[in-house]
Amino acid sequence: MKSYELQPTYENLLSTYLNDTIARDMDVFRFIEILNSIDDSCSIALDGGWGSGKTFFVKQAKMVLDAHNDFIASYEDTDSGKIKGLWAQRHKNQPVELQTQVSVYYDSWENDNDEDPVLSLVYSILQSVESDYSFKKGADCLQIAANILEFFSGKKWAQLMNSLKGEDPLQELKKHKGIQEMIKEFLDSLLLEKGNRLVVFIDELDRCKPSYAVRLLERIKHYFSNDRITYVFSVNINELQHTIKQYYGTDFNASKYLDRFFDLRISLPPADLNRYYQSLNFNDLNYTYDIVCDTVIKAYHFELREIAKYLRLTRIAAYEPTHESKKYDFSFPDKRGVQFGLIYVVPIMIGLKICDPRRYSDFINGKDYSPLLEVSDSLGEGFFYSLLSRTESFEENGEGKTVVSLDSKFKEIYNALFVTNYDNGTYKVCMGEYSFNRSTKETLIRTTSLLSQFSNTDID
Repeated sequence: MKSYELQPTYENLLSTYLNDTIARDMDVFRFIEILNSIDDSCSIALDGGWGSGKTFFVKQAKMVLDAHNDFIASYEDTDSGKIKGLWAQRHKNQPVELQTQVSVYYDSWENDNDEDPVLSLVYSILQSVESDYSFKKGADCLQIAANILEFFSGKKWAQLMNSLKGEDPLQELKKHKGIQEMIKEFLDSLLLEKGNRLVVFIDELDRCKPSYAVRLLERIKHYFSNDRITYVFSVNINELQHTIKQYYGTDFNASKYLDRFFDLRISLPPADLNRYYQSLNFNDLNYTYDIVCDTVIKAYHFELREIAKYLRLTRIAAYEPTHESKKYDFSFPDKRGVQFGLIYVVPIMIGLKICDPRRYSDFINGKDYSPLLEVSDSLGEGFFYSLLSRTESFEENGEGKTVVSLDSKFKEIYNALFVTNYDNGTYKVCMGEYSFNRSTKETLIRTTSLLSQFSNTDID
């Protein structure tokens, strides 16, 4: 059983870029054009929700920048040629020549246990440059950094730099403090032969401990300001503001505080949902179950990571019995009640478990039927005709039938599933072509848990 989530591996970054799998290539191109136009110190906040694909986006941008840097050593020449070729093709009418930029990726969440963020940030820069770029010209950048830091701190940094190549370099680096001096000179020395500018992509800051997030922002502002450096913070601005308030207090103006650090705020555009569905092999909405799943995704505003998780769970939970499988017989009324629940209610339940567990609890405990209404418009009243008795209709038809609302039928079916106490003499509740009993609710909850008879982990 494979994961649906598109991990930011080099292979995925490359293939998604070359095939424009989620229709974000033009966003990457425009973002790189912004980076290419910057000629002074600049900090950019790339804003997007959790799971919206920020990490994937900035790593693709880094991949394109690296392909245009002749000093890069980690990528195969054929891959770099494809990347540069696609860039040239996209800009054949308006050629854009990229300046040579050294790019570094820093995961702040992985390092928020460090006493001082400068330690791990410098370490990440050193590691990235040492592993990604060749040093055939000029002096060794590590030696330059060692000489500068040794001169200003009085410590034997040359020995420390040698230890960086040992088995546990970060642990060695943590033993030494006083790195804050001469950061500017160190970064300038790094750029002497490697590129015109340095781009540092700082990811996951909004997930860090409040004290670390604040310290990292203020250290960069104070020590890392340099006209040849661009910082890109891929963050969820709303969550980062909450993080700042946890540190400074709930009445603190976190938005104004962040304005001190971010020169530009750029919102990550949404991915093309249809293209993303295709990449997940979810592109044939001919079945009601899939239509309901699609509507749940849109109604609950799922980001890319949530979509991947949701589709994986719904396919495991009830794919076979909702897609014309002959394995299950739903011809009897009691069984048809289960079938309706699988097709319509289970996708809603799984969506609630992902986006709002408390609301899911209210739903299955008979306190809130409103989720049933939130996806009904995508199907229309026709799908729900089978809930009507012979004397009921959704609209006036002159045949003497009682006009009922879809809302009232949802209340009935909800009560039958999650409210009615079947221990008090009620054996079942009949509605139109369906009947529901105590085992119906149990089946739906068990199906949502992925431990029912319908569970299948072999679905591609």
